[in-house]
Amino acid sequence: MPYIIVFRSDEKIMEYQAQESAPLRIGRSQDNDIVIADSAVSSQHAEIEYDRGTFYITDFQSRNGTFVNRELVISRPLAHDDIISIGSYHLKFIYKGDENPPPSSRSIGKQDATMHIDTPRHRSRLARSVAELAERESRTSIRGMISFLTGDEKPLFLDKPIVTIGKDPDSDIVAKGWFVAKNAAEIRKKDDGYYLAPTGSKPPLVNATPVRSEVLLREFDMIQVGATAVQLLYHRGGRIGSEKK
Repeated sequence: MPYIIVFRSDEKIMEYQAQESAPLRIGRSQDNDIVIADSAVSSQHAEIEYDRGTFYITDFQSRNGTFVNRELVISRPLAHDDIISIGSYHLKFIYKGDENPPPSSRSIGKQDATMHIDTPRHRSRLARSVAELAERESRTSIRGMISFLTGDEKPLFLDKPIVTIGKDPDSDIVAKGWFVAKNAAEIRKKDDGYYLAPTGSKPPLVNATPVRSEVLLREFDMIQVGATAVQLLYHRGGRIGSEKK
């Protein structure tokens, strides 16, 4: 069975043996088989899996991509001496000892590589991967905005990674009320949407329900902090008349 040797710069960090019976998952999260502590690496980044005599690397639509021999890949076969680049780490795919490795993928043409990947299982995985990419691109083309249900403030577009809510005059959304904390809550922008997280002692309300831990917001959700009420809306393409530069 082949081995995956993990390097950071020129320093060998760890070594794993690939198995035919189970995929080898790679990512930043601790539940992966190969854990890479790098902010450029997604929580579930990629996996190495065996199928019909060949090991494949498949990217999980990671934020910064997976590269094999400096080429960006979605899914492709691996061969002896291939170099997988993920974040600032390099993973060398090699066969040891008396094993007879297949030829290096550096000598495999694009047409051959496509033929090798053409198995029912990987056709299905590739189609799903492309569909997920299209869905993620569609999500990222939508801009979240906050509409104020109290007062006469203009809509606030959620373009910052974190939008703060509280009594502090420097908050992005200044909330009013006797018991509102200086920093009461945050709206955090992530790959799959917008999340509301309480940051004060008194929980904010989402659709009249107290929120005591981070929750995913849905379009039209109403958020209330003290006497201030706002609503999450999605802006799909074009420009809104009230938005000014």
